[in-house]
Amino acid sequence: MKQPLPGMKLLLVFLLLGISCAVFAQQDTAKLDSNAIYNMSLEQLMNLKETGVSSQLEAQINALIGVASKKSLSQRKSPSVVTVISQDEIERSGARDLIDVLRLVPGIDFAVDVQGNISIGMRGNWAEEGKVLLLLDGQEMNELMYSSLQFGNHFDVSQIKRIEIIRGPGSAIYGGFAEYGVISIITKDGEDLKGISVNGSYGQTARALGYRDISLSVGDKIKDFTYSLAGFLGQANRSDNAYTDFYGTSYSMINNSNLNPASLDLKMAYKGWSFKGIYDDFDMSTRDNYGVPTSKAYTDDFLSELFELKYDSKLSDKITLTPLLSYKFQKPWNFTGKVDSADAAYTIYDKAVQRIKGNLTMIYDITHHINLVAGAEVYNDNASLGIDTTLFSNGKAHVSYMNTAAFMQALFRYKIASVTLGARYDNNSAYGSSFVPRLGILKKVDKWNFKLLYSNSFRAPGIEDINFSFDGHIKPEDTQVIEFEVGREIATDMFVTLNVFDITTKNPIVYYVDSVLNSNGTYSEGYKNMHEQGTRGAEFDYKVKETWGYVDLNYAYYTAAGKTVVSTYQVPGDNSATLGFASNKVNFSFSYNITPGLSITPTVSWIGQRYGYVDSNSSGVPALKKFSPTTLANIYLMYKVNKLKIGVGCYNILNADYEFIQPYNGGHAPLPSMSREYEVRVSYDLNFKK
Repeated sequence: MKQPLPGMKLLLVFLLLGISCAVFAQQDTAKLDSNAIYNMSLEQLMNLKETGVSSQLEAQINALIGVASKKSLSQRKSPSVVTVISQDEIERSGARDLIDVLRLVPGIDFAVDVQGNISIGMRGNWAEEGKVLLLLDGQEMNELMYSSLQFGNHFDVSQIKRIEIIRGPGSAIYGGFAEYGVISIITKDGEDLKGISVNGSYGQTARALGYRDISLSVGDKIKDFTYSLAGFLGQANRSDNAYTDFYGTSYSMINNSNLNPASLDLKMAYKGWSFKGIYDDFDMSTRDNYGVPTSKAYTDDFLSELFELKYDSKLSDKITLTPLLSYKFQKPWNFTGKVDSADAAYTIYDKAVQRIKGNLTMIYDITHHINLVAGAEVYNDNASLGIDTTLFSNGKAHVSYMNTAAFMQALFRYKIASVTLGARYDNNSAYGSSFVPRLGILKKVDKWNFKLLYSNSFRAPGIEDINFSFDGHIKPEDTQVIEFEVGREIATDMFVTLNVFDITTKNPIVYYVDSVLNSNGTYSEGYKNMHEQGTRGAEFDYKVKETWGYVDLNYAYYTAAGKTVVSTYQVPGDNSATLGFASNKVNFSFSYNITPGLSITPTVSWIGQRYGYVDSNSSGVPALKKFSPTTLANIYLMYKVNKLKIGVGCYNILNADYEFIQPYNGGHAPLPSMSREYEVRVSYDLNFKK
């Protein structure tokens, strides 16, 4: 008889333990301390009025979120498939960075691009370069040259209040970076802090430094004025293992894969006014380049400076008008150092880009049953060269594009159903126009919730997509997504959801290399609109959250069968899978309060078989490999006493040989992840005296 994989055994043990605790705890689910009711906010009391006495889970599900709509709605009433991750869940899990947090969300996984960068996949689709929008306190963190994101010790998870995630299109609200999903990070403000908070962590593997981070934040609310300032510094290795390219060349990633963040986050609010400023400087060293290693490590620097000023004007009890002005300056992928003669393939990149944006949004509660959100937006992108000599597509050292947009969303709430109708129209001076409609039908029947969602979304080409277009022409991608979700409240502390989805992307933007040799002996290459790309699948999520802790079990499945897949992403011989991403994935989190101040939280991700290209006899010709299922397991023990929190964690307990696979056939071998790591974390909150 074939024995189960060790990782699967561990997953089953934790699963049985978590479910047992959930079952035995049912006898206490109806209890609610009367003192807790008196301490509840108006929002929580309204939720009680609507749903009856709420458990911790029900309160979280009903809590107002804004990622899926400009109008704050509960998770059940949001016209999108939404996941919300709380501060408590992040702290209990001992997550080191966003990869640890987001990997536990159904439908999300990570893969390697180039130059050591790890980015995101969504529902079996490679979502790097502008297909998933990352918001930090409402400000777009995608860099504007390639529209990419950088993950791995980049953002300070200790400052996060909650994360709201749309697992599906968000373009009708957010525009051209939200084609496949939106990740909105809300950090702690002055009212949350009311003092000073210090956080520090140190992690070590058997061979090298893991993560070493420190953060300091201060904030308070003084009458109508709220302020907060948070700083973050860190150092980490991406991996302590060895990278091997298609030619068999290897090097140790220790001190050759550094992830060093430095950031400041300022927030101020006075009555209806608010100001936010972010300084984010992320240094990432790499030797893997585009697949063939360099002789030494070189640094890519990602600098972002963002500012936002807005005012919420209450024109009446029913109408709120919000003008917003934002400024964004970035120098991504920046390298201006000296390149050794042996590393001619590693080139200087020194380009700066700024975006100035104005937005005006109106929220109008027409009646108790009808809400209207409408607005307009205009922004200008301006890019320029530094010492880089590669001119833009216009043959000049600078380029400028203008984008105008209008959007509208109407929400109708009646007993028979709630209906959301929305649309956004964008017109860009470089690539023309896009129109994306949105329809959501939501129904609650007793303890059942139903969502039927149809959305169009688009991905706007980045500046370098336009600059390096294959034939001088590029246009936006256009994606159509159909989703159906059903949820059931099994008990006041137990909820289960199941959703199915179908994704079709027309004109996907892909970096393309022609197979026909030019007369000068080179191959034409650049960004090109291909025909079509898509997946379909299902996601299941089971949650229990009570005073003793919580359980979260989810399963994600996708298939490309019956869909057209771009050849670059195809798995030869298997039309159901795409490169780099597992068709089946199971995540399990279980947190238990051993004592009122001591909790233990194991997390397990079982990642099914994947496909990717690897070295073939050191010939340089890649060979397709089927990667066996992998189990990534972490455990974190946290002790709280007064304002002090001390945590000890072990990450990759099984020391699994997990690799980030390039999700397209682009010449880069799989990049190894970190081996088993032990980490200590300490945080202390000092409240101001009143």
